[in-house]
Amino acid sequence: MIDVPVTDGPGTAWSPLAVGAWMAAAILTGIAIAVLSSRHPGPTQPGTARGTWRRLPAAAAGASLLAASCLGLRDPLASMAQYTLALMVLGQVVPPFLLLAWPGKAGGAASPTGWLRDPGVAAVLFGGLAIVTGLPAVLDRSLANALFSAPLGLLDLLAGLLFWAQVLPGTRIIRSNPGAGLYALLGGVPMTVVAVVWMTAPRVLYAPYLDVLCRWDLTPLQDQHWAGFIMLVAGLPLQVTGAWLLVAPPPERPQP
Repeated sequence: MIDVPVTDGPGTAWSPLAVGAWMAAAILTGIAIAVLSSRHPGPTQPGTARGTWRRLPAAAAGASLLAASCLGLRDPLASMAQYTLALMVLGQVVPPFLLLAWPGKAGGAASPTGWLRDPGVAAVLFGGLAIVTGLPAVLDRSLANALFSAPLGLLDLLAGLLFWAQVLPGTRIIRSNPGAGLYALLGGVPMTVVAVVWMTAPRVLYAPYLDVLCRWDLTPLQDQHWAGFIMLVAGLPLQVTGAWLLVAPPPERPQP
């Protein structure tokens, strides 16, 4: 494959120092959550390490995926599909693992933290970010410079954490399973619409990709179609979780 240099100016790809800093921050995040889990084994096994050992694999998986996501964020113009995969990992895959590892209370009684725990705020941020990333006029120039990829990735991570916290039983405020299921299904609609648009668009929607030879010898249009497919598949766990909550039995109340 012929390597085509990017001509959008300096700073189009992360430096090795930036990549190392991102990976170090991700690893430290996993370690911090693991330490918190070891200090708070969980209400179901007070004084034992069973709760901790159940959370450690989730913390390790979340931290590893968070660190690996920099491979797609560091150079957005290399491949739209690869860049989308990194964003989907940050917004759809890492949050459930980190939340499962977080030592919260059982039964959805997590301690409140103000407006960040509001389901409406989480839904607006989660759905709004999906819509914004699908607007070529908004991300036309930001996609051309990797300096914008890290803030966008962190925003995607934050939106995913806030939204998934309203779906998982250990952190959500929505008490009923059907309510949480409907919340998850409706919240995933904007991302699904964007994915379908990317998959079926007859032309390249983002100007920075028009004159770029993407990886794997794909044309820009093929790369965009694959990006839409990746986004569609990445949204399936949320849809499956929402559908399951609609028919799942109500959560058991803790014994007094």
